Amino acid sequence: MSQTWVIDSNCFIHLGSMAPDRFLNDFTALKNSGHHKFYVTPGVHGEIRTVRFQRWKKKPELLKAMDGLLTTVAVDDAQIRGLANLIGERASPQDVDLSLMVLASQMAREDPNVVLVTDDFKMTTTGEKANLGYTTCPPSTFMQRLGTHASQKAASSFNSLSRRIRAAEMRYAISRVNEYDIQAKLTWMVDSLITAPPPATKPAQNTGSGASEEALSSSLKRALRGEQIKAKYKKKIGPLLDICAPMVSLDAHLSGLSTKAYSKDVEGAYRMTLLALSEGLEAVGLGLAPLGGEAAELANTAIAGYIQRAETALGLMAKMSGEQAAARLHLSRALQAATLIDDQHAEMHSMHQLGLLATGSDDWERASRLFETADRQAQSIASSRLPYLVLSGITRHLNHDKELAEQHIKTAQGIVMEQKAEASRVLTKIGTSLLSIDQPGLALELLDEAMECALESDQSDEMERLADLLLMANAAMTKIDTLHHEGLRQLLDQLNTIDEGSQKAFEERMGEIEDQVVQHMKPLAETWNDWQPSQRLIGDGGPLTVVRSEVDEHGHTLIVVHHATLGSLGVWLPEGRLPVSPGYLLSLGTTRVKVAPPTVDLQEQHSIRGIVAIEDSSALDFVVPTEEMTGED
Repeated sequence: MSQTWVIDSNCFIHLGSMAPDRFLNDFTALKNSGHHKFYVTPGVHGEIRTVRFQRWKKKPELLKAMDGLLTTVAVDDAQIRGLANLIGERASPQDVDLSLMVLASQMAREDPNVVLVTDDFKMTTTGEKANLGYTTCPPSTFMQRLGTHASQKAASSFNSLSRRIRAAEMRYAISRVNEYDIQAKLTWMVDSLITAPPPATKPAQNTGSGASEEALSSSLKRALRGEQIKAKYKKKIGPLLDICAPMVSLDAHLSGLSTKAYSKDVEGAYRMTLLALSEGLEAVGLGLAPLGGEAAELANTAIAGYIQRAETALGLMAKMSGEQAAARLHLSRALQAATLIDDQHAEMHSMHQLGLLATGSDDWERASRLFETADRQAQSIASSRLPYLVLSGITRHLNHDKELAEQHIKTAQGIVMEQKAEASRVLTKIGTSLLSIDQPGLALELLDEAMECALESDQSDEMERLADLLLMANAAMTKIDTLHHEGLRQLLDQLNTIDEGSQKAFEERMGEIEDQVVQHMKPLAETWNDWQPSQRLIGDGGPLTVVRSEVDEHGHTLIVVHHATLGSLGVWLPEGRLPVSPGYLLSLGTTRVKVAPPTVDLQEQHSIRGIVAIEDSSALDFVVPTEEMTGED
């Protein structure tokens, strides 16, 4: 059974003064076991910023030493004020304590095994009066309980530390005997030592209905994947295998979408996927209608994985078509389906995509909460935290939560410094994702950091790719983007530390890119008003990358595209709005074009070098990488 701990500042103050130098290894082992999760709020960081491990060599800062072991979760000020009003302002603890109480209460709604570690008895009594749902224990008991889950040698160390902390807690309580009645607090401290919190559910037994239900669920899932299962389970499953079978074709459908590297018809693929999902759900619903609730629950759990994958693909395709509301709905359904099968990787992926949607809508607060939750999931399954930490830091900064943004980026820095090549790949992918949601200003800052890492790890091919992406991001920038992201450069500069030699080479490479950016800001040297073959404009016939799509007051679509050599061009499509989003690739085909200089307004707004008119728009090909449609990587 896993245990979730929400820890207050005083616990860390005790650890700083008493913890032996082996404490960190023992604590890390418990964290890595996957059975313990440790949470704090940003206010705790502020209160223990100067705390050091006094018994260790060189007395390191506690927060730095425990970096990566604690998960920091922000709590909205409105929730803190709401709790203060609920319990009465005069009786309220400090805001940091209130934030911990809010966090523990939130987590207790999803996980009954939440303990708030605090020696402030008021946080216990107040939580009970307000029915906040969590249990509490003092730091001494926290250490004792950790010892019960540790190795024999570590348990001895935890118990010794527990006794020292308990003595300090008792001394403090007795010193306040003239200020308040300490009997209730002493009773609570003693009771916590001899009474462990009861488990929320009875442990699973090897026999009985619980084990049978779990075995049936596993067997049904395996049978749907085409695996052989025991005859006794096949008999108990009965008709459920045939009822759920139509959902299996969803995976085959999604695989079919990925057989080619690119797709020319995202809307068509969306409609076909929606139809396939609807038909599968309808068939399952008809089959389950005559059966009881237990059979329906078993079946719905078994098909949840197929639904999650289909809804994710639908959400990504809707996003590419510019249908943000539909994309959010599909991805939310994917997240809900992932929770049914307790697939933390799928939950993490869905939250990441929902966070990107919120970022594209400038909803920084919602985006940061989604990315931070994805980061917690990444920690629980030992997945890479870097993308979620970086995006959490960016969105917290844009939401003016500067302190929390700094904490996220500092944690990310440790990951970047360990493996520059992998960091370059991840940062490039994040930057590309930000370009696809029309956030070139954010993408530009991250691609700059990716270029540093690529240079230091001697990845010449990656540097060429990044140079093109940086040109594209610069071309897609607007004045609004520049205003939006004030101060972000200084924050993200902390992601990577570059040595003096590499810094000089980096500046030279970026100088070359900046020269190209300046060149791409100038109108094309040659334009023409008569129809000419498209090859005259795009000599190599290479595709153009869409960076923005807008519809004017007359219903005409202006697509801003980028070419590595030519820079940015505006392509007018008079037929009306087309479902084209950033990231699409446009091929002009064999049609003819006219090219005119941009108006002053268009050049200032979109940094385009020329306006292109298309004689036969049916010759155009808009394609998108299929991995972006299905979520494959």
